[in-house]
Amino acid sequence: MKLLTQILSVLMLFAAFAVADTTQTVKDSVSARDVPSQAAKDSLEKKHAVWIKLEGDVEPTMFDFCARAIDDALKENPDYIVFEINTFGGRLDAAFDLVDTIMAIKGPTTIALVKKKAISAGSLIALACQKLYMLEATTIGDCAPIVQGGDGTPQIIGEKIQSPLRAKFRNLAQRNGYPELLSSAFVTPELEILELTATLDKGKKTERDTTLIIEGLKYDVLDSAEKSFWGTPKILVKEGELLTMTDKEAMELGFSKGTFKDREDFETALAIESRSEVETTLGEDIASAIAAISGLLLILGFGALYIEFKTPGFGLFGIIGIILIGIVFLGQFAPQLDGYIPAILLVAGVALFLVEIFVMPGTFLFGIGGIVCMILALALSFEPSEMPEYVPEAIETTFDATPWLLGLLYMLCCAAIALVFPIAASKYLIPLLPEGWTPMLKTDLETAASPTEAVETVSIGDIGTAKTFLRPVGQASFGMTDGSTKLFDVQTHGEIIEAGQKVKVESVQEGHIWVVLDE
Repeated sequence: MKLLTQILSVLMLFAAFAVADTTQTVKDSVSARDVPSQAAKDSLEKKHAVWIKLEGDVEPTMFDFCARAIDDALKENPDYIVFEINTFGGRLDAAFDLVDTIMAIKGPTTIALVKKKAISAGSLIALACQKLYMLEATTIGDCAPIVQGGDGTPQIIGEKIQSPLRAKFRNLAQRNGYPELLSSAFVTPELEILELTATLDKGKKTERDTTLIIEGLKYDVLDSAEKSFWGTPKILVKEGELLTMTDKEAMELGFSKGTFKDREDFETALAIESRSEVETTLGEDIASAIAAISGLLLILGFGALYIEFKTPGFGLFGIIGIILIGIVFLGQFAPQLDGYIPAILLVAGVALFLVEIFVMPGTFLFGIGGIVCMILALALSFEPSEMPEYVPEAIETTFDATPWLLGLLYMLCCAAIALVFPIAASKYLIPLLPEGWTPMLKTDLETAASPTEAVETVSIGDIGTAKTFLRPVGQASFGMTDGSTKLFDVQTHGEIIEAGQKVKVESVQEGHIWVVLDE
């Protein structure tokens, strides 16, 4: 009896400990639910994001902007760097440089947000980011490298280029957790990809579905039992096609982390409270604009030089060709010359004026170009924040045109002063200088004599010699019947004739002598 009592006492003691332990476990469980984990706390913290827009063709200018933008973004120590992508692709070398630059970012999470499309090189750039999101009705994919064939049609480049590009996609997929096999389908049209689905442990509590993504060639070598187990496959990518996905398909296939209606929804979902955006500089905008038309500029430039080589002397077409080709090369350095663009335009304007005065007088083309360059230089050098103090501050409203109107008035005043002062100086100040100090002629027009003779003494068919370049206006000398030689103002129908060449009078009309090259 005593032994039985002791045994019951021990059992009751164990029961008391068990109840106490269970109660503590329940308390711990309740407290764990009531207090959020550190990961949950972190997820609720407001984030700071820096936006970088990648729009247009993928060119070296885009890479230069992106590299600078990343450096500026890292100075803000953001939580996210968001690349807003909208491109049909472009140059593969620029895309590789962009990808390597994005992958080298340390610290903030890199996010790609497809705004409209990320096609070709754009998809490569998107997968370089750690996370991918898409807006509604957007697409991503199709990154086969193409060139223009001899007949003008686009052709996919062979395995020599496809192989390293495919390896780059695999590298990005492995690094950032994207489907590796499907990533290769962006590049290779010969790759057929199937989705196999089967149910494991049928009829048991552990029943579950399993999915396998497999190449079409590997499925073909499965035996009949394995094919029966997996059932009819679903074709994800057909042979002969490239993988291009909508926003919904990208989510289903494991590429996109989510689809959003607009940028505001995206920022709300990622708890982005503060944001900034890296803007392009003036030099980068100019470089992008030049890159967009660089092919046309080169064609026109070399065409002008070809015409110049076919005509005697050096004239209008040669200058135009050099300018057009120079603009193309300037585009390569425009981002680095951002702060000097107004000064460059001012120098270019002065140079064009000098060409108008000394090289191509009377054409007005270079004079107009000089005026345009100077106006642009004045406009680009204008900063509203640096306006004189006498300009009143604008009242802040939704949109106030006052600062723009005042800025325009300020620029017009500066332009008027720049125009009136040289005229007034040449008329009233410069003539007061001593004889040897003034560049202006003081000969009275009443006593001035023309260096050329009257046109009536020249007849059609007369042969003379060009004394100056005819561009197309100049002077030529003709022999008279009395054996003397006289100088006349002549002009051509656009043809440029060098000094010393023989010319023939084609017609004499309304006091003008029209000549052609005497061949």
